Amino acid sequence: MKKTSAILLITIFLTSSVALCLADENKDHVCFRVLDSNKDGMVTFQEFEKFYGNDKEKFNDADMDEDGKLTHDEYHDILGDGSS
Repeated sequence: MKKTSAILLITIFLTSSVALCLADENKDHVCFRVLDSNKDGMVTFQEFEKFYGNDKEKFNDADMDEDGKLTHDEYHDILGDGSS
């Protein structure tokens, strides 16, 4: 019974987290956690283009250190937090 309750609570928490992340995002902004499909803490252009299309200019503008990956801070510095 305790195990079932724990699994249920974890499921509710994870579902709520994703829902809140997506609810906070406007149409033109996707949550960093959603973009980072392999969960390595970085967003590559391949991950970026799944949601933003082939907008290499937007990606390069965000990639301040020009390493070909966006950190969480780089992503939000250029694209905001999605709540505006």
